[in-house]
Amino acid sequence: RNTPGRVTRLPQQILRRRVSNRTSLPTKRNWSQHVIVDIFWSYIGAVKSSQRGSVRPGSEESVSRKHWDQDINRVTHNVQQYTALVLTRQVYHPFQDNFRPRLLTDLKKACGKLQKSTNLSSQTLHPFDARTQMRTCRRSQPEHIHIPPRQWGRIFLKECPRIGKGGTKDKFQCPRVATPGNRPGLFATLHDRGKVAKQPDFYDPYFPLKYLEVPKSDHIYKRAHYGLQSGIPDEVDFALYHLVQISNQRWDKFKFEGFPLLAENLMAKALDISLVTTGVKWELQYDNQQPSDRANVLNSLHGTRDLLDKIKQIPVTLPEDTLETYEFNHLLRNVKEATLVLRNMVLLKENAYYVSRYAKGLLRDFLVILINMPNQPRLNEIKNDALDIAEEVTKFMKTDPEDPLWISLLNCLESPDRAHVVRALWALTHFSTELDEPEANRAMERIPKETLQQLYFHTLLDLDKDILSGALDFWYQYTLSSENVESMIEVFNLPTVFVPRMVALLTHEGRPSKKETVLQEEKVAPPPSDIPRVPPELMKELMELSEPERSSRWLRCCFVEDLECEITQIALWQAYQSRFADPRLPGGGVLPAAEFIKNVSTTFTNAQAQVINGPGAATKFIIKGIRPLETAYTFEGFPYIYCKWADNSKPSKTCQRAFKSPAELRHHVFTEHMNLKPTETPGHYNLEKAESPVHTCLWDNCTKFRSSGPSANTAMVAGHVSAHLPEERAPDAEPPTSKRAVLQERIVRKWYYLDTPVNERGEPFGVAYKAALVLRNLARNLPTGIAPQYNGLSWKKAVFLSHRPKIVEAWDRNRSLRKELTELIMVIEKEDYY
Repeated sequence: RNTPGRVTRLPQQILRRRVSNRTSLPTKRNWSQHVIVDIFWSYIGAVKSSQRGSVRPGSEESVSRKHWDQDINRVTHNVQQYTALVLTRQVYHPFQDNFRPRLLTDLKKACGKLQKSTNLSSQTLHPFDARTQMRTCRRSQPEHIHIPPRQWGRIFLKECPRIGKGGTKDKFQCPRVATPGNRPGLFATLHDRGKVAKQPDFYDPYFPLKYLEVPKSDHIYKRAHYGLQSGIPDEVDFALYHLVQISNQRWDKFKFEGFPLLAENLMAKALDISLVTTGVKWELQYDNQQPSDRANVLNSLHGTRDLLDKIKQIPVTLPEDTLETYEFNHLLRNVKEATLVLRNMVLLKENAYYVSRYAKGLLRDFLVILINMPNQPRLNEIKNDALDIAEEVTKFMKTDPEDPLWISLLNCLESPDRAHVVRALWALTHFSTELDEPEANRAMERIPKETLQQLYFHTLLDLDKDILSGALDFWYQYTLSSENVESMIEVFNLPTVFVPRMVALLTHEGRPSKKETVLQEEKVAPPPSDIPRVPPELMKELMELSEPERSSRWLRCCFVEDLECEITQIALWQAYQSRFADPRLPGGGVLPAAEFIKNVSTTFTNAQAQVINGPGAATKFIIKGIRPLETAYTFEGFPYIYCKWADNSKPSKTCQRAFKSPAELRHHVFTEHMNLKPTETPGHYNLEKAESPVHTCLWDNCTKFRSSGPSANTAMVAGHVSAHLPEERAPDAEPPTSKRAVLQERIVRKWYYLDTPVNERGEPFGVAYKAALVLRNLARNLPTGIAPQYNGLSWKKAVFLSHRPKIVEAWDRNRSLRKELTELIMVIEKEDYY
């Protein structure tokens, strides 16, 4: 036990426990904070230990000690908060702004009472060199901090004011860090994550309005579900409105199996259409033992077989005008919304299967009633939704020829509304397709003759893809049965009516394509090996130009761009030098070799100077992309025309003068070689008969007059010579393109196709594909006997023999349908033995 007025040294394990309980070791920045916290905690523990049992109860000292305990407890609470902040490293600053002044005041006051109550004077608390102690603590391990006990209070009173001030340059001062307390503006966007929730005042009379909440339902789904069941008009409106939104946005998650009786309630609400059209409400009956003689009673368990008769018994009271009351419009809107919710929900396969299995009786009656509504424009939306529902649910339903739903859908095929016809075709085609029972769909066995004719007429609508495709879907289902094909023989003339239409559809929407096979490649003449000579006329014009324009003009008159040809740089440079390097010529002189080669690339954009490494160490320098011309060209881009008139010497020599135009050449031949005199009219010459036979043809070794000798008929010889000369050139003629002569023509074999579109798996789809399947089913299910009305031919030959060439042509042109058409041709060619 400790005696009053003296503080003993605390054991080292106390300090060791204080330091080791931290979540992490203190850093250099906040080391002084941890030291002060340890000092103060140890100091409070020592004082409390020294005062235990040393004060008499009820004395004046005990009263002051009570107030001292309160001060110590308040200071302890503040230090606890600060200790938590320091140990969790939430702040580096020792005290936050919201309680720093009060904490410093309490610490000073409490420590003063500590000194007084423990009989410690200022002399006893001798000065403490904080810097020396901090230096000692940094060198030692954190678990072995040793501070003299009598220096704790002085250290605490000395260091706390320093740490609490923000502007001191003390070595132990931590930098000011932005916190929600001192910089609330920086933390305004954090959605108050750091704030402590305010404790509610339960005695506040407004507490229930501020804090208590009415328990909400699980979700809007149940609210809408129960609201629809309640029958309260406002709740029903609320439910239908939200169910429409839910079924549109969350149709893939909204399932009937999670909401019992939702489908039945929606159909019951939609059946209120009878109140609009007839004023009579349908009654739903689920007990087969009760009588149902009344016209407005439905057998909702199994379906009402005589529903069409009951509908006819109830007269329609709906007027034709469009004037509507509020009640009428409100009821009609509810019916539309209920039907729309059903339509959106059955688009999910699970919902369609659920409602067709667990509410099949009510579903049949619901569809029959909505399909057989009066034909008014304001009811078309409801009827379209009902047909959409029928398209999805008939996949899981059985049917027979007396089924009211089947009969109602067949009647829709004669509707003037295209939307009704298309949806009815889809619903009829989908009947029982998801059922494995072979006798699930027995209604196709007794389709009326008028309906079959109407379905054939639908195949004639080439421009209406939906009706055409739906009709072919029906014919594919219908021709799967041999009994149905025999019924078709009685209704249609198959060889002249039905089969030709199906064959014509084999190329429907075919995509044209072309395939080429090269049988013989094209061969062109090799480029000339010699560079054309420059006529004197052209040379004269070139010498009037200066370099580098002269070299560019010469290159354009003697060369042309050709990506497949090339010429060596040395040959090109030597040809250039030989023509322009003569210093005796006026304006003579050439460019340096490097500048000339560079000028070639400037003149021809596709020409490139290249270096080719030949065999061994040989290197070849070429110009790629140009070739020499056969003859020189004029500045205007037309070739020079050379005179080929030979003389009578042996061996004969050709004239070889060059001319820019055919007119100049003609004038030269007639005047200089034939000695004809021109008339006053330009281009005309005196063609009178010569006195002696002096005229002959010596153009390019012509043999016309070689055997007969010269002739005196000037006009005849001049006409013959004119045949050798080129024709006159039009004034607006374009310069010719200098292409190499073609030695061998390119021979290509082309195939033109009309392919049916295919999907990503390469499988055909569309009208043509369905027509091919119908023809294949028809060929497979035709009777195997003899057709008496077709001269004893078999049914296959009687029906398909005359159309076989067109089927083969379709096989050849439509590559996408070759598999199906091959099977069709094999079935047709197969011999049947009777």
